[in-house]
Amino acid sequence: MTRFSFALSLFLLAGCTASPDEVPTVAPQTAEVYPRYSLGQWSFHRELFSGEMTSIDFVEAAAELGFDGVEYVNQFFLDRVEDHAFLDSLAAAAAAADIAGVMLLVDNAGNLGASDPGERQRAIEQHLAWVGAARQLGCPIMRVNAHGDGTPDEIMAACEAAIRPLAVAAGREGVQIVIENHGGISNDGEWLAELVGRLADVGVGSLADFDNWCVERENGQLWGAPCTNRYDRYRGMMDLMPTAVGVSVKAFNFDAAGEEPDIDFGTMFDIIHAHDYRGFLGIEYEGDALPAREGIAATLALAKQSWKRRPVVDAAAVSRLDSTLARFVETGGVAGVSSLIYEKGEEVYFKAVGMADRERSVPMDRNTIVQIYSMTKPIAGVALMQLYEAGKFSLDDPVDKYVPELADVRVFDGLDASGKVKTVAPARPMTIRDLTRHTAGFYNGSDVPGLREVWAAADVRNPDVTLTGLAEKLGKIPLLFHPGEQWEYGISVDMQALVVERISGQPFGEYLREHVLDPLGLEDTRYFVPEEDRGRMSGAYRRQEDGSLVQLPSAEAHAFNVNPQTYTPGGFGLTSTLGDYARFGRMLAAGGKLEGVRILEPETVRRMATNHLSSEVTERLWLPSKGQVGFGVDFAVRLRPPVSAEENPGTVGEFFWDGAASTLFWVDPANDLVAVFFVQLFPYDPIGLHHGFRRAVYGPFKPIE
Repeated sequence: MTRFSFALSLFLLAGCTASPDEVPTVAPQTAEVYPRYSLGQWSFHRELFSGEMTSIDFVEAAAELGFDGVEYVNQFFLDRVEDHAFLDSLAAAAAAADIAGVMLLVDNAGNLGASDPGERQRAIEQHLAWVGAARQLGCPIMRVNAHGDGTPDEIMAACEAAIRPLAVAAGREGVQIVIENHGGISNDGEWLAELVGRLADVGVGSLADFDNWCVERENGQLWGAPCTNRYDRYRGMMDLMPTAVGVSVKAFNFDAAGEEPDIDFGTMFDIIHAHDYRGFLGIEYEGDALPAREGIAATLALAKQSWKRRPVVDAAAVSRLDSTLARFVETGGVAGVSSLIYEKGEEVYFKAVGMADRERSVPMDRNTIVQIYSMTKPIAGVALMQLYEAGKFSLDDPVDKYVPELADVRVFDGLDASGKVKTVAPARPMTIRDLTRHTAGFYNGSDVPGLREVWAAADVRNPDVTLTGLAEKLGKIPLLFHPGEQWEYGISVDMQALVVERISGQPFGEYLREHVLDPLGLEDTRYFVPEEDRGRMSGAYRRQEDGSLVQLPSAEAHAFNVNPQTYTPGGFGLTSTLGDYARFGRMLAAGGKLEGVRILEPETVRRMATNHLSSEVTERLWLPSKGQVGFGVDFAVRLRPPVSAEENPGTVGEFFWDGAASTLFWVDPANDLVAVFFVQLFPYDPIGLHHGFRRAVYGPFKPIE
């Protein structure tokens, strides 16, 4: 038994539970200047397996090719895990070449997800021997595989049981365990992200590989056979990057322009930038059309080119934006429109065109006050997540822990023979996570016989209701579906606001003003607009079937915001200006801080902007009309690039939302860009305003092969 296996055995006897203080945290490899590139040893697999190259030759080749680090693969020295002289010589060669040992990738050391406990224990012990090798090689990271037998849930449970004690023991040796999408179910990004999330408390991270996304192959083979079920690579990268400690930048082929024809490097690097990744970028060439060195050089060149960020709002974009906004007004599509864009923290575009109030001849302006409707939701989400950050609740806490009015809610089960509503108990409790991603199950007034009548009788949208009163009403209305089963937009965020009230002990409006709006200087973002500011309020317009615009009576359109209300909903109701909402977006883009004022920690913002909507949730109402998106905490999150010119343009990794009066904002982390688009048009975006505005920002559609 090796020293490391013995240490693990003692740990297992102690119960394999460790407090954070007992488990050393191993930080990802970082550098002052980004990025740093490491060379994956697998790039030379033919030469190494044939004996044309040794592992020391590989280190020297990496230095010659200009790399900062190396990623070793144990397959090339499987029988030398305890050959200390060999490992010392390899580490010495790296030191002499001024090359960092970045990672050791471990294969053929048993299946950590094996169903048999004895097999799993043997795999743990074999992996621990490699932990010692990683430490001796100077590698702070060791990659393992999540391979096993059984159902995906069974493999996950077995992997968690094995990797947890392995990670703790490795951490005590200064080595961090990471899991790669590397065959079988581990190539399902959502599955692997959940496994890594379960192991986050013991420091486990992910290694996101550009290409390993085949989940199932013919005859159940792990490698080699034709792929029958492939996970989307761009969504997979989005799944893994929040926990990524390493990235494998992989290429197979190159076209005449030096691009990888099957992997869009631009989109991949958008995702990398969107997550502010600061580790090594591991270069791996797996093609056979070029000699290894040429393929490696071509992959590195493409990576360096893809890393660069060009300005989004350049002169061409400004010209497109000017003409697009002018066209919206000149063609009679809207009365007035405005936009404000920040890029890399600097204002790069502002334009206001047309009339805010046609009847009063008031032009649209920077300080025009508009009703933002559902763009209230992200602001409410920030308020909620401040309390999450303070440890006041867990996203998977049941809602009725804080809102007991919902403790006895039932689920709609159709009508009986007499037309009476039937109900059943929820399959599981509604959680706060359900509130943030619209999977709580609340009915929202759609055409469902039986429920529709119950909803109408409850007078849910009565403006005189309080948040507590609303909860009392909702507790008596059956849910449309079991929590977590579908995505149904609606009243969930109002219950988030009530959770804020219950946890903070403050009325929601007061909490919002004290902890979010005032600290950010959002003076015009409010529920009630005082009389002295109402002259700046935009009129509201409805587009008729014949295409004409009708300005709605101000008393009707502005009723909620010019009359004092007891109701302070989380889902709608705020007014704002371009400058105010841009400040809110800039705070998010800067990781929760603006002009020295911290509203949220960066990790909390990343959590909000991470998809929480499982692929098992297939019923998503109209959410797919937003594009290739998932849903985080009160934001839609773009998971894949647009597949057609008709789809709304945008960058993978962006998070955004809009409002009933056709307003829109988004944060594009890859380009450090915040865009706000204001208009007051009903019904919601009937003429493609958002598509046109986004196209003006990002330019012509470029299909991904």
